[in-house]
Amino acid sequence: MGADLTIISPLSWVQEAFKGYFDKVHMSNSSHLTGTYDYGFEPTQGIKDDAALWITADLLIANNAWRARKQLPPLLFKAPPADWLARLPRELTRRSVITAPVSQIRAWTKLPEALGERPWAQLSRGRVLEFRAARRNLDELQRDLAQAPDDSLISINSHVEGIREEWCVIVNNGKAVASCGYCVHLPGREGHHILTVFDGARFHGSYRKIAESLATRAAQTSWIDNASMIVGFRQSPEKDDATEGSEPSNADLQSLRAAMPMAQPLIIEADPVWCTAPYPYQTAEEINAFLKAISDCRIYRNDDGALGKRNGQSVAEADIYIPDPWMVRHAAHRYDRF
Repeated sequence: MGADLTIISPLSWVQEAFKGYFDKVHMSNSSHLTGTYDYGFEPTQGIKDDAALWITADLLIANNAWRARKQLPPLLFKAPPADWLARLPRELTRRSVITAPVSQIRAWTKLPEALGERPWAQLSRGRVLEFRAARRNLDELQRDLAQAPDDSLISINSHVEGIREEWCVIVNNGKAVASCGYCVHLPGREGHHILTVFDGARFHGSYRKIAESLATRAAQTSWIDNASMIVGFRQSPEKDDATEGSEPSNADLQSLRAAMPMAQPLIIEADPVWCTAPYPYQTAEEINAFLKAISDCRIYRNDDGALGKRNGQSVAEADIYIPDPWMVRHAAHRYDRF
Protein backbone atom coordinates (compact mmCIF):
# COMPACT_ATOMS: atom_id res chain seq x y z
CA MET A 1 0.00 0.00 0.00
CA GLY A 2 1.00 3.62 -0.19
CA ALA A 3 2.68 5.55 2.61
CA ASP A 4 -0.51 7.28 3.76
CA LEU A 5 -3.60 6.04 5.54
CA THR A 6 -6.29 8.46 6.68
CA ILE A 7 -8.47 7.27 9.56
CA ILE A 8 -11.80 9.08 9.91
CA SER A 9 -13.69 8.15 13.08
CA PRO A 10 -15.07 9.98 16.12
CA LEU A 11 -14.01 7.09 18.37
CA SER A 12 -10.76 7.58 20.28
CA TRP A 13 -10.16 3.85 20.66
CA VAL A 14 -10.17 3.43 16.87
CA GLN A 15 -7.53 6.16 16.53
CA GLU A 16 -5.42 4.56 19.27
CA ALA A 17 -5.70 1.10 17.70
CA PHE A 18 -4.33 2.36 14.40
CA LYS A 19 -1.55 4.25 16.17
CA GLY A 20 -0.64 0.98 17.86
CA TYR A 21 -0.56 -0.71 14.46
CA PHE A 22 1.89 1.83 13.10
CA ASP A 23 4.08 1.60 16.20
CA LYS A 24 4.32 -2.18 15.87
CA VAL A 25 4.96 -2.08 12.12
CA HIS A 26 7.66 0.58 12.47
CA MET A 27 9.46 -1.36 15.19
CA SER A 28 9.37 -4.61 13.24
CA ASN A 29 10.42 -3.58 9.74
CA SER A 30 11.32 0.12 9.68
CA SER A 31 8.21 0.79 7.60
CA HIS A 32 7.51 4.35 6.56
CA LEU A 33 3.73 3.95 6.75
CA THR A 34 2.10 7.02 8.24
CA GLY A 35 -1.38 7.70 9.56
CA THR A 36 -3.49 10.84 9.41
CA TYR A 37 -6.32 11.10 11.92
CA ASP A 38 -9.62 12.93 11.60
CA TYR A 39 -12.56 12.76 14.02
CA GLY A 40 -15.09 13.60 11.31
CA PHE A 41 -16.62 16.60 13.04
CA GLU A 42 -16.60 18.40 9.67
CA PRO A 43 -16.04 17.32 6.05
CA THR A 44 -12.61 15.81 5.49
CA GLN A 45 -10.71 17.81 2.90
CA GLY A 46 -7.46 17.24 1.08
CA ILE A 47 -7.78 13.46 0.77
CA LYS A 48 -5.13 12.37 -1.72
CA ASP A 49 -6.22 10.31 -4.70
CA ASP A 50 -3.63 7.63 -3.89
CA ALA A 51 -4.20 7.54 -0.12
CA ALA A 52 -5.80 4.63 1.68
CA LEU A 53 -8.84 5.51 3.76
CA TRP A 54 -10.55 3.94 6.78
CA ILE A 55 -13.91 5.56 7.44
CA THR A 56 -17.18 4.74 9.17
CA ALA A 57 -20.12 4.19 6.84
CA ASP A 58 -22.16 7.11 8.15
CA LEU A 59 -19.24 9.51 7.72
CA LEU A 60 -18.66 8.21 4.20
CA ILE A 61 -22.29 9.01 3.35
CA ALA A 62 -21.96 12.48 4.90
CA ASN A 63 -18.68 13.21 3.12
CA ASN A 64 -19.97 12.07 -0.25
CA ALA A 65 -23.12 14.19 0.09
CA TRP A 66 -20.92 17.21 0.88
CA ARG A 67 -18.57 16.38 -1.99
CA ALA A 68 -21.50 16.18 -4.40
CA ARG A 69 -22.58 19.68 -3.39
CA LYS A 70 -19.02 20.90 -4.07
CA GLN A 71 -18.88 19.12 -7.47
CA LEU A 72 -16.17 16.81 -6.16
CA PRO A 73 -16.00 13.13 -7.18
CA PRO A 74 -17.34 10.66 -4.61
CA LEU A 75 -15.13 8.45 -2.48
CA LEU A 76 -15.63 4.92 -3.83
CA PHE A 77 -14.93 1.62 -2.12
CA LYS A 78 -15.38 -2.08 -2.70
CA ALA A 79 -17.91 -4.05 -0.65
CA PRO A 80 -19.62 -7.45 -0.81
CA PRO A 81 -22.97 -7.33 -2.68
CA ALA A 82 -26.01 -6.75 -0.50
CA ASP A 83 -27.35 -10.25 -1.22
CA TRP A 84 -23.97 -11.97 -0.91
CA LEU A 85 -24.84 -14.04 2.13
CA ALA A 86 -28.12 -15.23 0.63
CA ARG A 87 -26.28 -16.51 -2.43
CA LEU A 88 -23.72 -18.56 -0.50
CA PRO A 89 -24.16 -22.36 -0.50
CA ARG A 90 -26.00 -23.61 2.57
CA GLU A 91 -23.01 -25.80 3.46
CA LEU A 92 -21.14 -22.56 4.25
CA THR A 93 -23.96 -20.72 6.06
CA ARG A 94 -25.60 -23.75 7.74
CA ARG A 95 -28.91 -21.88 7.73
CA SER A 96 -31.49 -20.29 5.47
CA VAL A 97 -30.79 -16.69 4.42
CA ILE A 98 -33.07 -14.35 2.47
CA THR A 99 -32.41 -10.80 1.27
CA ALA A 100 -35.64 -8.87 0.64
CA PRO A 101 -36.68 -5.23 0.20
CA VAL A 102 -38.86 -3.66 2.86
CA SER A 103 -41.73 -3.28 0.38
CA GLN A 104 -41.85 -7.07 -0.05
CA ILE A 105 -41.61 -7.79 3.67
CA ARG A 106 -44.52 -5.45 4.37
CA ALA A 107 -46.69 -7.58 2.08
CA TRP A 108 -45.88 -10.88 3.81
CA THR A 109 -48.70 -12.61 5.65
CA LYS A 110 -46.29 -15.15 7.11
CA LEU A 111 -42.56 -15.63 7.24
CA PRO A 112 -41.01 -17.99 4.68
CA GLU A 113 -41.13 -21.39 6.36
CA ALA A 114 -37.39 -22.04 6.10
CA LEU A 115 -36.64 -19.04 8.32
CA GLY A 116 -38.46 -20.32 11.39
CA GLU A 117 -40.71 -18.29 13.68
CA ARG A 118 -38.13 -15.78 14.98
CA PRO A 119 -35.26 -15.31 12.53
CA TRP A 120 -32.48 -12.75 12.79
CA ALA A 121 -32.95 -9.59 10.72
CA GLN A 122 -30.71 -6.60 9.99
CA LEU A 123 -29.90 -4.14 7.22
CA SER A 124 -27.93 -5.83 4.46
CA ARG A 125 -25.62 -2.86 3.96
CA GLY A 126 -25.14 -0.83 7.08
CA ARG A 127 -26.73 -0.20 10.47
CA VAL A 128 -29.31 2.19 11.90
CA LEU A 129 -30.08 2.55 15.60
CA GLU A 130 -33.81 1.91 15.21
CA PHE A 131 -33.24 -1.44 13.52
CA ARG A 132 -30.52 -3.36 15.28
CA ALA A 133 -29.70 -6.96 14.43
CA ALA A 134 -32.20 -8.99 16.47
CA ARG A 135 -34.55 -11.96 16.40
CA ARG A 136 -38.11 -11.01 15.44
CA ASN A 137 -41.38 -12.70 14.55
CA LEU A 138 -43.31 -11.33 11.57
CA ASP A 139 -45.35 -8.84 13.59
CA GLU A 140 -42.21 -7.48 15.26
CA LEU A 141 -40.33 -7.34 11.98
CA GLN A 142 -43.06 -5.43 10.17
CA ARG A 143 -43.53 -3.09 13.13
CA ASP A 144 -39.81 -2.27 13.35
CA LEU A 145 -39.72 -1.57 9.61
CA ALA A 146 -42.69 0.80 9.74
CA GLN A 147 -40.51 3.87 9.10
CA ALA A 148 -38.01 2.21 6.75
CA PRO A 149 -37.69 3.19 3.07
CA ASP A 150 -39.41 0.72 0.74
CA ASP A 151 -36.13 -0.01 -1.05
CA SER A 152 -34.03 -0.78 2.02
CA LEU A 153 -32.68 -4.33 1.80
CA ILE A 154 -33.05 -6.59 4.83
CA SER A 155 -31.03 -9.74 5.47
CA ILE A 156 -33.11 -12.35 7.30
CA ASN A 157 -31.44 -15.47 8.72
CA SER A 158 -32.84 -18.52 10.43
CA HIS A 159 -31.53 -18.87 13.98
CA VAL A 160 -28.53 -21.15 14.59
CA GLU A 161 -28.38 -22.70 18.04
CA GLY A 162 -25.18 -23.14 19.98
CA ILE A 163 -22.77 -20.59 18.50
CA ARG A 164 -19.99 -20.30 21.05
CA GLU A 165 -17.21 -18.38 19.31
CA GLU A 166 -16.78 -15.91 16.43
CA TRP A 167 -13.68 -14.92 14.46
CA CYS A 168 -13.04 -11.98 12.14
CA VAL A 169 -11.12 -12.96 9.01
CA ILE A 170 -9.73 -10.37 6.60
CA VAL A 171 -9.86 -11.53 3.00
CA ASN A 172 -7.86 -9.83 0.25
CA ASN A 173 -7.26 -11.01 -3.30
CA GLY A 174 -9.61 -13.89 -2.60
CA LYS A 175 -7.83 -15.43 0.38
CA ALA A 176 -7.52 -14.98 4.14
CA VAL A 177 -4.62 -12.71 5.10
CA ALA A 178 -5.33 -11.96 8.79
CA SER A 179 -7.63 -13.24 11.52
CA CYS A 180 -8.52 -12.56 15.11
CA GLY A 181 -10.97 -13.94 17.62
CA TYR A 182 -13.93 -11.54 17.85
CA CYS A 183 -16.24 -12.71 20.63
CA VAL A 184 -17.39 -15.66 22.72
CA HIS A 185 -21.02 -16.44 23.62
CA LEU A 186 -21.31 -17.44 27.23
CA PRO A 187 -23.36 -20.66 27.54
CA GLY A 188 -26.87 -20.61 28.89
CA ARG A 189 -27.65 -17.07 27.78
CA GLU A 190 -29.00 -17.73 24.25
CA GLY A 191 -26.13 -15.72 22.80
CA HIS A 192 -27.18 -12.50 24.55
CA HIS A 193 -24.27 -12.45 26.99
CA ILE A 194 -21.26 -11.85 24.76
CA LEU A 195 -17.64 -11.16 25.71
CA THR A 196 -15.51 -9.53 22.99
CA VAL A 197 -11.79 -9.60 22.37
CA PHE A 198 -11.68 -6.01 23.65
CA ASP A 199 -13.09 -7.24 26.97
CA GLY A 200 -10.45 -9.93 27.40
CA ALA A 201 -12.21 -12.88 25.76
CA ARG A 202 -10.01 -15.93 25.12
CA PHE A 203 -10.32 -18.11 22.05
CA HIS A 204 -9.47 -21.60 20.82
CA GLY A 205 -6.22 -21.08 18.91
CA SER A 206 -6.95 -24.22 16.90
CA TYR A 207 -9.96 -22.50 15.31
CA ARG A 208 -7.79 -20.00 13.43
CA LYS A 209 -6.89 -22.19 10.47
CA ILE A 210 -10.45 -23.44 10.12
CA ALA A 211 -11.83 -19.89 10.15
CA GLU A 212 -9.31 -18.75 7.54
CA SER A 213 -9.95 -21.79 5.35
CA LEU A 214 -13.74 -21.32 5.43
CA ALA A 215 -13.47 -17.59 4.71
CA THR A 216 -11.19 -18.25 1.74
CA ARG A 217 -13.58 -20.87 0.42
CA ALA A 218 -16.57 -18.52 0.77
CA ALA A 219 -14.69 -15.73 -1.02
CA GLN A 220 -13.61 -17.91 -3.91
CA THR A 221 -17.02 -19.59 -4.21
CA SER A 222 -18.71 -16.21 -4.58
CA TRP A 223 -15.98 -14.31 -6.45
CA ILE A 224 -15.38 -11.89 -3.57
CA ASP A 225 -11.77 -10.71 -3.39
CA ASN A 226 -11.95 -8.23 -0.50
CA ALA A 227 -14.07 -8.49 2.65
CA SER A 228 -14.11 -8.76 6.42
CA MET A 229 -15.85 -12.04 7.24
CA ILE A 230 -17.23 -13.25 10.55
CA VAL A 231 -16.89 -17.02 10.99
CA GLY A 232 -18.82 -18.64 13.83
CA PHE A 233 -18.28 -21.97 15.59
CA ARG A 234 -21.18 -23.97 16.95
CA GLN A 235 -20.37 -25.37 20.41
CA SER A 236 -16.88 -25.79 21.77
CA PRO A 237 -15.06 -29.11 21.48
CA GLU A 238 -15.54 -31.04 24.69
CA LYS A 239 -11.86 -31.90 25.15
CA ASP A 240 -10.14 -28.90 23.59
CA ASP A 241 -8.97 -26.48 26.25
CA ALA A 242 -6.55 -24.67 23.93
CA THR A 243 -6.76 -20.90 23.94
CA GLU A 244 -5.74 -18.20 21.50
CA GLY A 245 -1.98 -18.23 20.98
CA SER A 246 -1.61 -22.04 20.96
CA GLU A 247 -0.88 -23.75 17.68
CA PRO A 248 -2.72 -26.83 16.38
CA SER A 249 -0.63 -29.99 16.41
CA ASN A 250 -1.53 -30.74 12.79
CA ALA A 251 -1.85 -28.00 10.19
CA ASP A 252 -3.97 -30.13 7.89
CA LEU A 253 -7.57 -28.86 7.97
CA GLN A 254 -9.12 -32.31 7.67
CA SER A 255 -7.17 -33.51 10.67
CA LEU A 256 -8.34 -30.50 12.62
CA ARG A 257 -11.95 -31.22 11.76
CA ALA A 258 -11.56 -34.88 12.69
CA ALA A 259 -10.06 -33.90 16.04
CA MET A 260 -12.88 -31.45 16.73
CA PRO A 261 -16.10 -32.99 15.38
CA MET A 262 -18.29 -30.62 17.39
CA ALA A 263 -16.57 -27.45 16.14
CA GLN A 264 -18.91 -26.72 13.26
CA PRO A 265 -17.85 -23.54 11.42
CA LEU A 266 -20.23 -21.30 9.47
CA ILE A 267 -20.14 -17.94 7.73
CA ILE A 268 -22.12 -15.38 9.76
CA GLU A 269 -21.66 -12.23 7.66
CA ALA A 270 -19.28 -10.26 5.44
CA ASP A 271 -18.60 -6.55 5.73
CA PRO A 272 -16.42 -4.01 3.92
CA VAL A 273 -12.79 -3.95 5.07
CA TRP A 274 -12.58 -0.14 4.91
CA CYS A 275 -14.83 0.22 7.98
CA THR A 276 -14.15 -3.02 9.85
CA ALA A 277 -12.99 -2.73 13.46
CA PRO A 278 -9.22 -2.59 14.03
CA TYR A 279 -8.89 -5.84 15.95
CA PRO A 280 -5.74 -6.56 17.99
CA TYR A 281 -3.79 -8.52 15.38
CA GLN A 282 -0.69 -9.96 16.97
CA THR A 283 1.97 -9.84 14.27
CA ALA A 284 3.34 -7.11 12.03
CA GLU A 285 2.65 -9.35 9.05
CA GLU A 286 -1.07 -9.51 9.84
CA ILE A 287 -1.21 -5.78 10.53
CA ASN A 288 0.45 -5.04 7.21
CA ALA A 289 -1.97 -7.40 5.48
CA PHE A 290 -4.94 -5.64 7.09
CA LEU A 291 -3.63 -2.19 6.11
CA LYS A 292 -3.04 -3.38 2.54
CA ALA A 293 -6.57 -4.80 2.40
CA ILE A 294 -7.89 -1.38 3.44
CA SER A 295 -5.80 0.26 0.74
CA ASP A 296 -7.03 -2.20 -1.89
CA CYS A 297 -10.66 -1.25 -1.11
CA ARG A 298 -10.27 2.22 -2.61
CA ILE A 299 -11.70 2.51 -6.13
CA TYR A 300 -11.08 5.19 -8.71
CA ARG A 301 -13.03 6.28 -11.75
CA ASN A 302 -10.76 6.89 -14.73
CA ASP A 303 -11.14 9.71 -17.24
CA ASP A 304 -13.05 7.34 -19.51
CA GLY A 305 -15.46 6.47 -16.68
CA ALA A 306 -14.08 2.98 -16.06
CA LEU A 307 -13.67 1.80 -12.47
CA GLY A 308 -10.38 0.44 -11.22
CA LYS A 309 -7.99 -0.02 -8.32
CA ARG A 310 -4.74 1.89 -7.97
CA ASN A 311 -2.81 -1.05 -9.45
CA GLY A 312 -4.87 -0.79 -12.64
CA GLN A 313 -7.10 -3.80 -11.94
CA SER A 314 -10.61 -3.19 -13.25
CA VAL A 315 -13.59 -3.26 -10.90
CA ALA A 316 -17.18 -4.17 -11.71
CA GLU A 317 -19.93 -1.66 -10.98
CA ALA A 318 -21.63 -4.28 -8.78
CA ASP A 319 -18.62 -4.29 -6.45
CA ILE A 320 -19.07 -0.64 -5.46
CA TYR A 321 -20.43 0.09 -1.99
CA ILE A 322 -23.89 1.66 -2.24
CA PRO A 323 -25.24 2.62 1.20
CA ASP A 324 -28.69 1.57 2.25
CA PRO A 325 -31.34 4.31 1.76
CA TRP A 326 -32.17 4.16 5.46
CA MET A 327 -28.57 5.05 6.34
CA VAL A 328 -28.54 7.80 3.71
CA ARG A 329 -31.66 9.31 5.28
CA HIS A 330 -29.83 9.58 8.62
CA ALA A 331 -26.36 10.68 7.52
CA ALA A 332 -26.54 12.60 4.24
CA HIS A 333 -27.31 15.99 5.82
CA ARG A 334 -24.72 15.91 8.58
CA TYR A 335 -22.48 18.46 6.83
CA ASP A 336 -25.18 20.69 5.35
CA ARG A 337 -23.91 23.78 7.21
CA PHE A 338 -20.41 23.52 5.70
